[in-house]
Amino acid sequence: MPANQNPERSTGFLLRDNSRFMKTAFNDRVSGLTQAQWGALAHLSRHQGLNQVGLADLLEVQPITVARLIDKLVALGVVERRPDPNDRRAQQLFLTPNAQPLLDQLWEAGDEILDEAYDGFTAEERASFIDMLVRMRGNLARFAQHGSSRSRAPSYRKAG
Repeated sequence: MPANQNPERSTGFLLRDNSRFMKTAFNDRVSGLTQAQWGALAHLSRHQGLNQVGLADLLEVQPITVARLIDKLVALGVVERRPDPNDRRAQQLFLTPNAQPLLDQLWEAGDEILDEAYDGFTAEERASFIDMLVRMRGNLARFAQHGSSRSRAPSYRKAG
């Protein structure tokens, strides 16, 4: 059986499985917020001033979903909305100082999980693996942005 057809050796299956296991381990270590709320806080920590549409794109959800998510985070006092100086219809999102203890918990849990995930790896293997993932992300980002010159996957629509 070719490696791409064997879920135990398929890059796609392995990446998905590892992601799922990391999410499960993360959820076991943190409490009080949903995974979506943690994700929003993490993205906002890197992109202060982002608007809800931009955050929805990063979270890969609909803007209405982000609106409700942000409503809850605002009610918790960890996010605030501010008018966008360039668009009076939009609001920018910023973390409040109350978000920092939650972010500290987030990063600590992430570090613990990665230490477990890299158990048995040398420092060189870990660095090499990260370099490969960065390269893969760049390749996939270019593919997603520009499409591929290769043939597309077959369409499964019914003829008619």
